[in-house]
Amino acid sequence: MAGASRGIDALLEAAGIDPAGGVQLVAASRAASVPIDPAMPLVLLRGSAEDAPSLPGRHARVGSLVVLAALYPPSHRLERLPEREPMALDTLDADALLASDWLVPALDPIDNLGSPHGIAAISARLRAPDGCPWDRRQTHLTLRPYLLEEAYETVDAIENGSPADLAEELGDLLLQVILHAQFAAEAGAFDLTDVYRSIAGKIVRRHPHVFGDVEVAGVEGVMANWETIKADERAERGKADDGAFGGPARALPALPGSREIQERASALGWDWDSIDGVWDKVAEELDELRAAGTEHERLHEIGDVLFALVNLARWMKLDPEEALRTANHRWVDRYRRVEALAAERGIDLDALSLAEKDVLWDEVKAT
Repeated sequence: MAGASRGIDALLEAAGIDPAGGVQLVAASRAASVPIDPAMPLVLLRGSAEDAPSLPGRHARVGSLVVLAALYPPSHRLERLPEREPMALDTLDADALLASDWLVPALDPIDNLGSPHGIAAISARLRAPDGCPWDRRQTHLTLRPYLLEEAYETVDAIENGSPADLAEELGDLLLQVILHAQFAAEAGAFDLTDVYRSIAGKIVRRHPHVFGDVEVAGVEGVMANWETIKADERAERGKADDGAFGGPARALPALPGSREIQERASALGWDWDSIDGVWDKVAEELDELRAAGTEHERLHEIGDVLFALVNLARWMKLDPEEALRTANHRWVDRYRRVEALAAERGIDLDALSLAEKDVLWDEVKAT
């Protein structure tokens, strides 16, 4: 052990690194399985591919190169130790990586683009006194519309975009999280580590059937246990008075909020025995809507109809938000095709009667 320490000391001295300033030491064969922060200098230790217990042979070598290529620019210059012979990352092959010790110099924050540490440093720079005036002016409240916008654009990328589109939108959404954490850090309220700790602890705590010794019966058992744990958490935080439905009723938009309320109700045992009861409820609410006489009654009854339809979608394992969003997109797409068809035939769409417009609509719908 003392000999290994002396060897490491010699490597650090050859690399010109003071360990008091922070340094990462990783076996080259294990670089694919160890978290690396490119903002700190990295020393890769020579070894064999067999040193990597979970990655056999060539996969260990190639995997390490793939990780380095994802974290550092292709032209980033490594230095072979102890000679400090420079070599660009994109010219390094897998065997050379394992055959020598290497110094991987730290990246500047603005170049640290492939690491979660980089975007945090960039957001702090934007908020610095000499940073971006627009970013310096933002608050938790002013960013609310952007958070919603990025969330919906992410959903659209999931449904209609390419993998590259989804990666981009997830990045935009992540930036909102980073910025809110930055605002809080500046105020001394919390920082990004608290965000990480909160969600990681919550996931572990709410999955005792994975991280503990609790046994559950299928998905239904998982959901019931999840709601029980959440209720205990609310009580510990002094929020038991909100009840099981305080959060979604207050925070979510109406349609996903309705679905969340009904899923929670089902997990607590408040549900129909079969979908037949749900169909009957939808019919009952439609009849009451037809019979409503005042504006107030109609508003009340149409809310009940929508609530019952959300429940019907839940029983059918369908997302009502997705269903309505798809219907919106389908209608707009058909209208655009009607416009195109009218233009192709030299028809003034605005001059047509509703019945004549319906003819074009039905023609487009049929195709």
